[in-house]
Amino acid sequence: MSLLEILAVLVTVAGIGLTALRRVAGWPISLAASLLYLLVFAQAHLWADSALQIVFCLFLLKGWIDWSRAPRSETAVIVQEANGYLLLRDGALAVPCGLALGAALERWTNDPAPYTDAALSVASIVGQLWTARRYMACWPLWIAIDSAYVVLFMIREMEPSAALYAVLVLLAAYGWSSWHRASRTPARRSGTRSGT
Repeated sequence: MSLLEILAVLVTVAGIGLTALRRVAGWPISLAASLLYLLVFAQAHLWADSALQIVFCLFLLKGWIDWSRAPRSETAVIVQEANGYLLLRDGALAVPCGLALGAALERWTNDPAPYTDAALSVASIVGQLWTARRYMACWPLWIAIDSAYVVLFMIREMEPSAALYAVLVLLAAYGWSSWHRASRTPARRSGTRSGT
């Protein structure tokens, strides 16, 4: 356990918590968390997880821009439902991408669980995309991903990160509940596009 890993845990919780509350500020804070985890994973020689943080940074920048432009109700971003076709399409695209990444990790790295890492990495990219698009379905996906990461980090003896992902499961459940309530409440749009 390092100070860097503990800092990454705290910043991650803050970013996810703000996103669950539908606050734009969750995106730059999550961006900082991804940069911190890039270093944590690189120090642990977890190259796929480290590279995933670079991809996350790109999605986090896009999410930050999209949410900054999104319609608001009072101070929070308005969420939306995705149609079943989009969810199935993204899921169908994730499977071959995960298999290809798993094969690459197995062949060119010393990753002890290449297909697990690959599947979770690809699913995480889908989760980031759905979160940026404000799809409520992002939260049950995050619950599944984060639960799997808890097990993976326990196996890798990364207890602070395993504890973080256990908290993220709870935050994702809260986010799902919060967004569901918001989707059922008639939106009062604010006149401003700036949000915190």
